Amino acid sequence: MSWMKRLYDVYENNSDKVGDFNKRGEGQPFTLLPVSHVTQSAQIEIKLDLDGNFFKAIVIPKDKARTILPATLDSANRAGSKVAAYFLHDKVFYVAGDYLKYGGAEKRAGNYSQYINQMKEWAKSEFTHRKVELIYNYVKKGTVIEDLISAKILFEDENGKLVEKWTRQDDEKYGIEKPEIYKVVTGDSSEATVRFTILSETPEDPVVWEDKELFGKYQQYLANKMDKVVEVGLCYVTGQIMPLTDRHGSRLRNAGDMSKLISSNDKQGFTYRGRFDNPNQAVQIGYDVSQKAHNAMRWLIQRQGYRSDTRNFITFGVESLIDIQPFDGTLGMLDHPLASIFETETIVTEKDNTSLVIAEQVQQAFQGKKHTFRLGGIKSIVVMAVDAATTGRLAIVYYQELESNLFLDRLAHWHGTCKWYQSYYDVANKKMVGYIGTPSTYQIVEAVYGERTDDKIKKELYTRLLPCIVDYAMIPKDIVLTIFNRIKNPMSFKNDLSSPTGEWQRTLGIACAIIRKHYEKEEINMALDLENKSRDYLFGRLLGVAEVLERNELNRRGEKRATNAMRYFNAFSQRPARTWMTIRRQLHPYQVRQGEKIWFQNKLIREIEADIQVEDMNNDALGPMFLLGYSSQVKELYTKTELKKENENADN
Repeated sequence: MSWMKRLYDVYENNSDKVGDFNKRGEGQPFTLLPVSHVTQSAQIEIKLDLDGNFFKAIVIPKDKARTILPATLDSANRAGSKVAAYFLHDKVFYVAGDYLKYGGAEKRAGNYSQYINQMKEWAKSEFTHRKVELIYNYVKKGTVIEDLISAKILFEDENGKLVEKWTRQDDEKYGIEKPEIYKVVTGDSSEATVRFTILSETPEDPVVWEDKELFGKYQQYLANKMDKVVEVGLCYVTGQIMPLTDRHGSRLRNAGDMSKLISSNDKQGFTYRGRFDNPNQAVQIGYDVSQKAHNAMRWLIQRQGYRSDTRNFITFGVESLIDIQPFDGTLGMLDHPLASIFETETIVTEKDNTSLVIAEQVQQAFQGKKHTFRLGGIKSIVVMAVDAATTGRLAIVYYQELESNLFLDRLAHWHGTCKWYQSYYDVANKKMVGYIGTPSTYQIVEAVYGERTDDKIKKELYTRLLPCIVDYAMIPKDIVLTIFNRIKNPMSFKNDLSSPTGEWQRTLGIACAIIRKHYEKEEINMALDLENKSRDYLFGRLLGVAEVLERNELNRRGEKRATNAMRYFNAFSQRPARTWMTIRRQLHPYQVRQGEKIWFQNKLIREIEADIQVEDMNNDALGPMFLLGYSSQVKELYTKTELKKENENADN
């Protein structure tokens, strides 16, 4: 139960944030929920005056629909046709006493009575609240649907029955376009969730679903009831005596998620029969602890989680929240404006970004994080992933808890060993800008499988990469071979291969970073290694020289076609000696035409060929190291060309 204790601690350490709504990007507002409360998306808002009379009603925009509802154990876990009312806010067929009058289904006859009876009990208790009393006095009149029809939110037909669904024929029938409520409700109009609020006496008076004083009153009311009917025992998470529960939270990943991390069922499925008589003999968890732990997980997923298909990943500090995530690449680690380059079309650049600056900033960033963690008292970091195998069962598929210093050391190691020359296109200045860094996990997954791969495959790769990031694990060989086989076929990539802005060029940098990480023990340099005499590396260098030589000639002539090195890339990796002879012959016209202008490239080719042992000049397929030799050689030659141009400009 360590995961539950850590989440419980997160809730306790951030209790001051309960009820405070925040927003992440363009998503729905979220908050750390109070105990015994849930969130729902409401579609209708009814505002009452200070005497509890109907004042007005509106259809709620989707971006403002998130509403906190006081909940019982039954209502928080209700599904299907189960009758279990929330307090205060609920669906129309729960809060409307005139639901049957307007043609409501008889099977729902008991919904309103349960809702109004429990509302009466709270409103008449010692833990009531002025707003609760006003809402109760209104809903007990039984005129909710009537008032919504008068406000032209809902509509009745010629028989006085509620119009549940709006069709095209209704546009002509009623002489109006489809009303807003029928656009936002996916089912019948009576299934719309209604929330209530009161006209404010002062500007500081919060709306009902954000009133922290009201939250506290409900918690007192519910705790007083539970003390009389709920079993009290030892909580296995905290070791304290408290009210227990065998029903735990759902809707952890999103509002429609009914899967649970903890559940029991002996009547169907025989979960514990033969070993225990009841669920609490298997494990005892306090109600308060369960509520806080599940609310903390829900909040963390919404606040800083990462989702891939049905799997959610979260990284958090137990003592205090953190802003560092293992899935971030180098730019993301530095809060660089280009961190979201692969997720958005709008790109903002910095002109002074050099490889050296980026490399130094990464190490400085980790030192800064360590200092920040010490000041914040952050001792423990938890990395976890959850996924649902079925609609009702949620599982923790990855869990790792580390000391904060160890966590940062492992992240620094990942960013120091899984890096290569990366690039992005500077739209403002219309040029490629390079840096040395680690690709984000998102970029790695897209590079390994491509953007069209099934999301279920991608989420597994995210999970498999986590141990490589936080456990010093080696990148699995099948991942290396998959991206190697993909990059060997440059002609299968979209965009112009002659352009450094193309997808293949970006994928090559990511592939080299992964390969370098896989061969971490060999301590491969990113700079061209003239002492590396391995067969794969030398053949890669040969192809790199051929690529640059022909590309320069094609650029001089204004041609945009792929070079022979690109066209024969896959064949070269499969049968290097034979294919090299073909490429060598096709380079000859360029060599003759340029003569002494390319003496350096010609000399380089001869030197590399001489370094390849006679017995290695064969057609055995090349391994992934071939890409490192190719990339380093191309980078070296282009760097020399750029320096030469700069010197010439300086002389002039």
